[in-house]
Amino acid sequence: MSRLVCPRCALPERTCLCAEVNAQACPLPVVVLQHPQEARHAKSTVPLLQLALPGLQRIVAERMPPLPAPAQGRWWLLYPGENAADVDSQPGIRTDIGGLIVLDGTWRKTRLLRYLNPWLNTLPQLSFSRAPAGRYLMRKGPGGQNLSTLESVAHVLNALAPDFEPAHLHHLLACRVAQFRSYQTD
Repeated sequence: MSRLVCPRCALPERTCLCAEVNAQACPLPVVVLQHPQEARHAKSTVPLLQLALPGLQRIVAERMPPLPAPAQGRWWLLYPGENAADVDSQPGIRTDIGGLIVLDGTWRKTRLLRYLNPWLNTLPQLSFSRAPAGRYLMRKGPGGQNLSTLESVAHVLNALAPDFEPAHLHHLLACRVAQFRSYQTD
């Protein structure tokens, strides 16, 4: 017998988070290129981003054709690197950022996405140095890092558009983490 799933958030009905969503406009175009294996992962935070930021576009694929230019500025790739501009310490770059492309998957899978989509490597890169401590306690990255895609996007959008309210996204993530923690104690 299959579980009943909420048609809006795609979570099982008993874990539906729709009542917790406080949607807001995305201050600039955001496209998440999500590795297909990550899309099947129950702990992915991209579905929460889609609920809270209805304008966000998610593409589940290993390959994606180059995107048309945004209405203003140019696309930037949110990805750390030695040539990445730091959104926390270089406020002048904000005027050139017309949209963000975010890669979602394990570090290994995001490197694969960059390899399979070489045009991504021609984009200017954006990173951050002063993100708040990660609250995503369900998975850890290299060196114990645990900043989720949702937290990364929330931080960068708040840095680029001070009117953006990241607390709505953090609340959704806290609800989801609490759900997973409750399953561990059951």
